Amino acid sequence: MSTWSASPPVRPNTSSLLVYANMNSLLGFAWLSRYAGEEPEISLSMFGLSPEYMGKGWGKLFLEKIESVIPRGQSLRAECTPYAQNMKTMLKRNGFRRLRQSIVPAGCRGLDVYIKKL
Repeated sequence: MSTWSASPPVRPNTSSLLVYANMNSLLGFAWLSRYAGEEPEISLSMFGLSPEYMGKGWGKLFLEKIESVIPRGQSLRAECTPYAQNMKTMLKRNGFRRLRQSIVPAGCRGLDVYIKKL
């Protein structure tokens, strides 16, 4: 198993794509973004895992790889749709806590915001 990536997004307003592969098979990908703000925070903007690798521990391993490229002391943030139950479960099992639901217009459903201090 190997991870290919650009450098982690340590400067504000930068992004990185991480690709997770096993030999010639694509296991998943993640898009990390760093936004300017008061706290050093990396956003897990996208996270995808090939269906045949779901439910077998590969998501947890990939999440650990992602965390390993982020400088200590920063936070990793993920926003999930209300329907992303598998992702929310994985985040909670791996030490993320739910902060809140994003603010949206009345009648709409916001994203659930999760965060983990590294």
